[in-house]
Amino acid sequence: MPYPAKTSAGQILAAAVTLLERGGQAGLTIRGLAAELQLTPNALYRYYPSREALLSAVAAHGAGVLLANLSRVAGDPGALADQYLRFAREHPALYDLYMTCGNLNAEQQHIYSQTWSLVVERLRPLAGPHSQAAAITLWAYLHGLVGLERSGVYEGPENKPRDTQSFGLGLLLAGLRSQSE
Repeated sequence: MPYPAKTSAGQILAAAVTLLERGGQAGLTIRGLAAELQLTPNALYRYYPSREALLSAVAAHGAGVLLANLSRVAGDPGALADQYLRFAREHPALYDLYMTCGNLNAEQQHIYSQTWSLVVERLRPLAGPHSQAAAITLWAYLHGLVGLERSGVYEGPENKPRDTQSFGLGLLLAGLRSQSE
């Protein structure tokens, strides 16, 4: 029995990303996606046999977008950090899925590994043999900033400084430089 030529894996993925960005993970359902594409839910199962498979594909897509953005940045760790934060701020639902999806197939895991390798390599000139530890430290710092921003910690009568990102990154990079000397 032929499958409907009305859709493709790419169209489904694009619509899934749109739904995710609009309503978060709870807003991305097979039925909702099928309705968005004007298909029956069964038509989607050819491409994604379950919601978990769909979420994994969307997470891998997000990882690919992040990897492409990071790849365009020169070796400057500050620019790398800016790209990471820009992705988290511009695509909050995609970022959340990227950070929580653990059900990836080998191809999808490869995208995650490429992102990790890129960051480690970009930090190697600064951190030398400590580049993997530096990558984890930078990642934890940036992820923490995203969490603090989302929690509203920067709001309120205390008027906390908004230059925390550059100040903290400066301290982190100075510490890395001192470790490599």
